[in-house]
Amino acid sequence: MKAQDLVGKTVVLTGKFSDLDRAEAEAALARLGVTIGSGVTKATHVLFVGERAGSKLAKARTLGIEVRDEAALKQLLSAAPAAAPVAPASAPASAPASAPASTSAVACPGLSGKTVVLTGTFTLMKRAEAARLLAEAGATVGSSVGKSTDILIYGDDAGSKLEAARGRGVALMTEAEMVALLTAAGIGGGLLAGADDKLARKAAEDAANATEMTRVVAELRAFLDQLRARPDITVTVAELGRKAGKAKLDQLRALRVPQDLVDLYAEIDGFRIEWRFIEPPGEGCIRVPSVTQWTQFTGDDQHYMNFGDDQEAMLLDAITAEGNTWLVRARKAPRGSGPRDASIIFASAAEGAEGITAASSLPEYFRAAMASGFVPYWPRCFKANRYVSYATQEAAVTRFRAKPVAPTPIVAGARVEFEYFSEGGRGEALGLHTVPDSRNAEFTGREFVRVRLDEGTVAWLPQKWTKALTGRDAYERLREAEGPLVVADLSARFDELARAIGPLAHFAGGPVGTLPSNARRAAGVLATRPFADALRQVLDLRDAAVHARLELQESRPLTQTGDEFGPAELSRCGWRYTLTSVLTGLLGGLQVLAHHESARRGVPGRELVPSELSARLAKIDAAAELRERLASAEVLAAPKWHHVGSDAAELGLPSSEPVLSGTGF
Repeated sequence: MKAQDLVGKTVVLTGKFSDLDRAEAEAALARLGVTIGSGVTKATHVLFVGERAGSKLAKARTLGIEVRDEAALKQLLSAAPAAAPVAPASAPASAPASAPASTSAVACPGLSGKTVVLTGTFTLMKRAEAARLLAEAGATVGSSVGKSTDILIYGDDAGSKLEAARGRGVALMTEAEMVALLTAAGIGGGLLAGADDKLARKAAEDAANATEMTRVVAELRAFLDQLRARPDITVTVAELGRKAGKAKLDQLRALRVPQDLVDLYAEIDGFRIEWRFIEPPGEGCIRVPSVTQWTQFTGDDQHYMNFGDDQEAMLLDAITAEGNTWLVRARKAPRGSGPRDASIIFASAAEGAEGITAASSLPEYFRAAMASGFVPYWPRCFKANRYVSYATQEAAVTRFRAKPVAPTPIVAGARVEFEYFSEGGRGEALGLHTVPDSRNAEFTGREFVRVRLDEGTVAWLPQKWTKALTGRDAYERLREAEGPLVVADLSARFDELARAIGPLAHFAGGPVGTLPSNARRAAGVLATRPFADALRQVLDLRDAAVHARLELQESRPLTQTGDEFGPAELSRCGWRYTLTSVLTGLLGGLQVLAHHESARRGVPGRELVPSELSARLAKIDAAAELRERLASAEVLAAPKWHHVGSDAAELGLPSSEPVLSGTGF
């Protein structure tokens, strides 16, 4: 590779270089006319890697971007010119910002022919002056970040434009990098005289004024860049506020909040970051509010969190609707006292002081949140709770910390899995469709999969909540099995069924009657068999258990094997179940299938099975609702799912099947 091959191209450096200073290397590349990117995107041409290259290298390989090592970089830099001397001033440094640009642009590699946008506050010049110099360099200066933007040049306190550029993968450039390109081309005159010294003094001042929160916020921004670079994650929200102004900081000081909190808002006036795995399940969120009239400590009569009448609290992080992190302190303090210490408590619902102490300081809290990927309920993950399992969140944190794995693409004909309440479901992908951008698609996203669910329904599922299924577990084996449910080792068969359909957690009413929570999974397992045969096998299984004198109501331990459809619910139940809970789920599944079978064939419920099966069913008290369906003289209505979300026509989907995007996801 020759130096001229990279002129006008975008490169990224990552990792630790043994013989090169990274900042100096980037500056030297800029003098060659190379654009330096901060993250790997589709617009990146080459990635230079040193030791311990991480997510940027993984993403470059995923995108098929050329990767070069330190030796190649050193060879290129040997051709880099030294910084050009500053040209004599063609106009006073105080020339008005509106001064006309040169009628003929000066060739400036890295800027000529580019569309650039400016944001933030610069050290050496006003933005209008920077725009004039960029025009002289042959660049087109835009007002907002869009599809045509090549470079965003940013200074201090850059806001939404910087986040928009990062989200779009636009190349980023600092003021110092811009100045290096301009001076190398002899552009800037007196305005840029002594630029290096001025920038160095500014950097020294920033370092002297830095607090621990300065470092934390820098880490947060770097963390967000890492999220964006991961091939298995989509960042759905990235809102980082600008520095809070003096009035807001004075408001906080008047409330005598902890100094760490004042330092945080001095760096960033609130932020909200949300992401999700491309292949679900798993997501993360952090929501720190900006300074408003509500950013203050209040008593329990205002927030109802049950911290106690002698305590007051301020919302720090609105993690979920059901659980937030609070700063909690005593309501009374000596008159004239300064900022008071506050405990950092994560509390679900109104448990107050019974919540979890999430950290001992604010910097520790934010670093722990980043280490846990902002996964909801992360302060509770890996902490035993006798009432509620956080196995799903624990699994998401573990997956977040592991090496990223590129998602399996969903194609027509593939087996897919989705989440809906605690039930979950599987089916076959029939096709994919992208809907127009609209307010209706803000929650669901624009990508949808048309799925024939195992239990019989055809529905649209948002692709972001659907994943391609790989491998076979207990559910898949039982669904594909050609043999009977009754086998010689009944205990092992019931264990397998428990792993496949999950425990009985609750009952819910609906258009097909009252169903146990594991009914739809059971329906999926049984749906591959003819309906009458499925009923016969379930009855045979129950009779075999009774004949073998197995205790139907006895709580049985279940060993975790990794073969489970939904381990979170089993974990919540302490990895225990009863034979009755499995049989109840199977009977509920038959109730769902009875409605499908009757509606599909257009025959009354009483014509679905022979009389001898109805007679056997009459002996089972728990089968009352199923018996009612199989005694009906009417054709049963096809089952419908609760909490169906957006309307298919409003979204722009080509068929009218239900859209499963309700609050259950």
